[in-house]
Amino acid sequence: MWPGEAETKRQQAVTFLRRIGNDDLADEFDAMSPEEYAEHKGEQLMQNPKKRKGNMATQKSKSELESELDDANDYIEELESKLNDIVGIAADDDEDPEEDDSEDDEEDDDRD
Repeated sequence: MWPGEAETKRQQAVTFLRRIGNDDLADEFDAMSPEEYAEHKGEQLMQNPKKRKGNMATQKSKSELESELDDANDYIEELESKLNDIVGIAADDDEDPEEDDSEDDEEDDDRD
């Protein structure tokens, strides 16, 4: 159990105990630290190995974000262009069989 979990569960226990009218036990739990609560529940507290060390160092500047957005928009435009090319090719393919059919019909008419 993480220390934050222990604290949350301790507070939930206090709230629940007060709601059901067991104020004495609620006061007892309220006086406990998260470590004491975890021990009372038979749990061991684990320290968070991934503590955050200054989020400011990992945040990007506005200009970096704008640059990334511009790159993304360029990429989207490139993809749209390629998609339009594909749609154009597919549309041409759809028209070709109809032309072939009409030529076949003309040949059939000539045979009669």
